[in-house]
Amino acid sequence: MKGFGSEASYKQLYYMLENPKFTQRQMARDLNMYHGEKINSFVRWLESLRFVKKTFETSMGKPRYEVTSRVDLVNFYSRFRYMQKIKLDTVVIGTNKDAIIKYLSENDGIMCLTTALQQYGEEYFRDPEVHVYVETPKLLDELSQQTEGRVKVSIYEYDLPDEIKIKNGIKVTSPTRTIIDLFCNNLAYAADQFIPKVWS
Repeated sequence: MKGFGSEASYKQLYYMLENPKFTQRQMARDLNMYHGEKINSFVRWLESLRFVKKTFETSMGKPRYEVTSRVDLVNFYSRFRYMQKIKLDTVVIGTNKDAIIKYLSENDGIMCLTTALQQYGEEYFRDPEVHVYVETPKLLDELSQQTEGRVKVSIYEYDLPDEIKIKNGIKVTSPTRTIIDLFCNNLAYAADQFIPKVWS
């Protein structure tokens, strides 16, 4: 399997970003994936592009791999996924941004992009817009029926799995997913100060 056209390839990418030194066998165990052609082909493809390198043999005689640069790898991935393609709608509602974020989180919304970044305490990049993943059609319907206000809310399809976190009582994308999404929305620069804290 080559390319990033499947959920399985995304899971492997996420795993490598979280575990930049890995073996294929351990990755397969951790992801509950069959250790065979699927993982082997994907790793070899990234190795051929020099995003992954083989480092040394383990005691069991199996190769170990290392991501050469997590930033370069996620930047490469951003060519295959664009957040604007999964944007479902944009609404302008309410007057209090914090209250809207709380409402969205309490109704199964997951804050993403710069909204997630700000919940992690990264206040250096201020964005008046709210960005949220929506899993259920019900919330999307409720938002579309809200009275027009002043806060712009961009709504995205929750297209790929994540390890959702709770920050300040708010549901947010994981740190790694937040970085991935920023790159996939041409906002890599917004993650500049966050990346060293996450991928130290």
